[in-house]
Amino acid sequence: MDQEQIGKWIALLRKEKKLTQEQLAERLGVSNRSVSRWENGRNMPDFSLLWDIAGELGVTVPELLNGKRMEEEADAEVLGSVDMLLAWSGREKQSKAKRLGSYFGAGMVCLLLALGQSEFGILSVLFPKRADGLLTGVLAALGAALQLAGFACNRQNAFLTQKEIELLSKNAGGVRMKDAQEMLRFAQKYRSTDKKNYRVAFAEVEKNLEEGESVVFSATGEEYSKNEWQMMWHTVLAVTEKRMLIGGERMKGLLLPCYEAESYLFSDISRIGRSGSALVIQTSEGGLKIHAGNADAAEEIEKELRKAAGMD
Repeated sequence: MDQEQIGKWIALLRKEKKLTQEQLAERLGVSNRSVSRWENGRNMPDFSLLWDIAGELGVTVPELLNGKRMEEEADAEVLGSVDMLLAWSGREKQSKAKRLGSYFGAGMVCLLLALGQSEFGILSVLFPKRADGLLTGVLAALGAALQLAGFACNRQNAFLTQKEIELLSKNAGGVRMKDAQEMLRFAQKYRSTDKKNYRVAFAEVEKNLEEGESVVFSATGEEYSKNEWQMMWHTVLAVTEKRMLIGGERMKGLLLPCYEAESYLFSDISRIGRSGSALVIQTSEGGLKIHAGNADAAEEIEKELRKAAGMD
């Protein structure tokens, strides 16, 4: 990976999208200075930001890290990008381990000092005018804060497995998914979301998979309607080799939300198209419409769905 080349590539893509550094920073939730440092080649983005940056700039993560578009590249180069992501992920794991050691180590020292001061007054020689109770309290609070920071760092799942990277890399042509979390991971390359609602919706899809059936493509949307009647919110889409499953949140009665899934065989689908940011599907049961959130996501999902259904 050439850090300077990646920085120039980010700057070029940002300008193609007609975004200022301030606008890109605001969308990503970082400072203007961070974007400037990326583009100048002085710093690289955090691993956790790679998919958000790629999504905002309209490329895949391998394309972002390779500094060029890869639609026409050979499979070997694509696989090399996955290896690159694994290497990057490993480096993040090492960095995370160092941070964890620092937080927990410093926190433990503070807690031991607080205990020593409370029981034996070991710091009274250095701080004779300090009240024992105050000094003990400050050390205990600092130690507890550092321990909590360590636990928070530990919850950040920076390290990804090769399977997870393949799901996210937009080149997982042979991927097979049966787990709801894998479906959500795959869907995030089209639309960044990790809301609990989508996890639960994919879990409902998982329950509806038949024995031996696996998902080859998944995506998330907003609303789903059938024949102009709104059916679900927090919609998820999962495609197997023979059918399309749609899951999401549905109101049962006036106040009780529940999650359900329904499916359509490809043989019952006559048309797959798009209207603005909505995916439009014609079936034997009528017209389906899934709002994908934005036009770019709808275009990508339409293309993948048509390919899966054999309509290309």
